[in-house]
Amino acid sequence: MELRRFFHNGRELRAGWRLSLFCVLVFAIGYAARIGIDRLPLPEYHGLHPVGLIVDDAFLLLVALIATGIMARLEHRSFAAYGLPSMRALFGRLFWTGSLWGLVISSVVILLIFLGGGYRVHGLNVAGAELLKFSGLWLFANLLIGLSEEILFRGYFLYTLADGVGFWPAAIVESLGFGALHYYTKPNERWEDWVAVSLLTIFITLALRRTGNLAFSIGMHAAFDFAFIYIFSGMNGGEFAVGRLLNAEFPGSIRLTGGLLGPEASWFTFLVTTAAIVLLNFTYRKTKWPVRTQD
Repeated sequence: MELRRFFHNGRELRAGWRLSLFCVLVFAIGYAARIGIDRLPLPEYHGLHPVGLIVDDAFLLLVALIATGIMARLEHRSFAAYGLPSMRALFGRLFWTGSLWGLVISSVVILLIFLGGGYRVHGLNVAGAELLKFSGLWLFANLLIGLSEEILFRGYFLYTLADGVGFWPAAIVESLGFGALHYYTKPNERWEDWVAVSLLTIFITLALRRTGNLAFSIGMHAAFDFAFIYIFSGMNGGEFAVGRLLNAEFPGSIRLTGGLLGPEASWFTFLVTTAAIVLLNFTYRKTKWPVRTQD
């Protein structure tokens, strides 16, 4: 009996064990799929290239969906329970509202950097057919980034962690952990990016909490990255995007511009994201997700 209680809470397998199983599935499926992908004669894309990101994030999205699907089957739950929107809802009103928030947040950060003398544009970086090609590729790449990262890190993972420790402790762990993942896995990282990513994750998890599914968060994530990397043409991980829209430069202090990490690591991102969290909290007041936890 004691052993059963160690694994089972009387209703289902304890959250910690379910979360561990999900992580094992993600790593196992990812490892097996990566072996298969590495055997395909795919071209290599060097630097911050949209096609390389499309391949990587499509792979990550597939792994996340398979692992989530297996856990949903084992737990007799729908994808909606984990915050995943239906195909119809995915590109509905919440997605476009989130996209607008992402564009506004990134635009305000760039405006503040510009007013501080840290942003200059010297015309277009590409034109003609190249402009059309790369705008489409970067739009699709950032959509996949939003889909894959939100479903993997804020879908089943956050739902189950919240079931074990409560929503807000889970959201804090998730935010610090996602910031740490960027800090320890991307080149040229500094503490500013860790803080910025953690604050942005708090915004995203609050949006999920108050809107009921990930559509808003996916739209916000995709638009925020698309604006910083492609439209405003900032650095990311020490590189400019291949085919970026503008020939832009970011002179000045790294505290102002973010330096090699791009405007995401600017101190203005701390300020603007914090203000956005407060505004979101007063705009969407009702708790809608997950059903079992309360504010």
